Amino acid sequence: MLPPMLPASRPLRRTILIVLAVIPVIFGVLALIMGQDSNWDLRNYHWYNAYAALNGRLSFDMGAAQTPTFYNPVVDIPFYLLAERVPARVAAFLLGALQGCNFILLYMLAAKTLRLGSDRRQAAASVAVALVGMVGGGHLALVGVTFYDNVVSLFVFGGLLVVLSSADILQRGALTTAFGRVAFAGFLVGLGVGIKLPTQIFAIGVCFGLLFIPGPFMRRFWLSFVCGLGIVAGFALLGGWWIWELWSTYANPLFPYFNDIFHSPWALPESYRDDRFIPHDLAAALTLPFRMFVDAKVVGEIPFRDARVLVAYVVLIATPIMLVVKRLTKTEIQPFADVFALRYLAAMAGLTYVVWLKLFGIYRYLIPLEMLAPLIVVMCISFWPFARGKRFSLAVGMLGFAVITMQPGNWGHIPWSEKTVEVTAPKIADPAHSLILMTGFAPTSYVIPAFPPEIPFLRPQSFLVAPHHRTRFMDVLRARVAAHTGDIYLLKPKWDTWSAPEVLPEFGLMLASCEPLPTNLDAELEFCLLQRAERVQN
Repeated sequence: MLPPMLPASRPLRRTILIVLAVIPVIFGVLALIMGQDSNWDLRNYHWYNAYAALNGRLSFDMGAAQTPTFYNPVVDIPFYLLAERVPARVAAFLLGALQGCNFILLYMLAAKTLRLGSDRRQAAASVAVALVGMVGGGHLALVGVTFYDNVVSLFVFGGLLVVLSSADILQRGALTTAFGRVAFAGFLVGLGVGIKLPTQIFAIGVCFGLLFIPGPFMRRFWLSFVCGLGIVAGFALLGGWWIWELWSTYANPLFPYFNDIFHSPWALPESYRDDRFIPHDLAAALTLPFRMFVDAKVVGEIPFRDARVLVAYVVLIATPIMLVVKRLTKTEIQPFADVFALRYLAAMAGLTYVVWLKLFGIYRYLIPLEMLAPLIVVMCISFWPFARGKRFSLAVGMLGFAVITMQPGNWGHIPWSEKTVEVTAPKIADPAHSLILMTGFAPTSYVIPAFPPEIPFLRPQSFLVAPHHRTRFMDVLRARVAAHTGDIYLLKPKWDTWSAPEVLPEFGLMLASCEPLPTNLDAELEFCLLQRAERVQN
């Protein structure tokens, strides 16, 4: 029987409830202290995608936010609607507080899995483990930031909590009840996958981790199968509509990704995956946790340092050895964690990590595992064949090492503005008959909502397309530019002096004049009037 999540003692329970309420507020305040978010992806697609979805611009604009134009916008819409209506500080505080709610679920997971005897020790350890999970170098960099890896984590932790709270039912209860529990757990995780596809690595761990819990194999198999059905249902609810939108529009449900498989005529027959961080040999894969602790650039774009995943990696590898030693020496110990929880979370973590290694290698997608790592470390060490005091000391020492060596990352912050996005759009004489091109690879789509909605934005150069590509996307884009009879403008960074000269001649266009485009997120944007080259020659 797993312990309850809240202490039986009324004063202690009141204290824990206060802690659970205060910590998310602290993370909201932390978001304010860190400054206003100006990360690349916010400027590239998180802001624009919500606007485009709410205004039906998937085909009206073309590639405005580069490849991420085609990401499911559901995850972006709530913050966009909020930030459009409230000051930037209020929006950031609320986002940080939401991200801080991970602490509540981490506490609940720890309280459900640790077995430390007294209410006071159990509560203190659960709070400590949850806090250590919240202050990792990867997670702190995301507080108040619109990547949402620490928002989809809420769905992952929710699914894990359902499984761990149902341990007795899953092992010995009626199958119909057990199926209902794992289906609901899978559904929660599936919602996370639906709004952010990289969450699929945790869906695989949550689902197939059930194969490793105690019990007959066929029971475990069917529990895993039903959990998978729940994942599919959750994904379908929040992501199915977008899959259909991409399929019906571009003949690829993951457009443009895996187009080497789907062969949509709208893109090149390539995978379009970012595989820069995937280790390409066994030695690189096995040593990655050590290498990323020394240099985080091997798993992402920004420097930071965190040892939580490294410590969990070492402990997970060492634990089977320790269990063999324990059996051979016939050492009797009293673990301070639940066997069911250990087997499930260890399997879930291992499977998730291996799939992440193969598919992405991008640390940001692994943030929920960074947050879970302290609990997994404590649980594993609790089964090692040492005296209780030594096991406590080992766990505290390893987590202490992770805390002391942590250096948070920074995805980009600026001084606070009144609103999250502020753009002073130029006066355009005839918006209904105007068209704006975008060149270069800089993130600029965030300015589009400030312009009149009648104006389409077309990007003929990005990580997705180039003028020399022979795809339907480029054919349609060329046809739209050629058929346009009104004014044509160009949006670009001032410092990018090479992209426009490369691209504009391909469309018979040239620069006429430019003016600054003031924004709070980028001080070096330009808005230029273009003219047809043949008109100049005449």
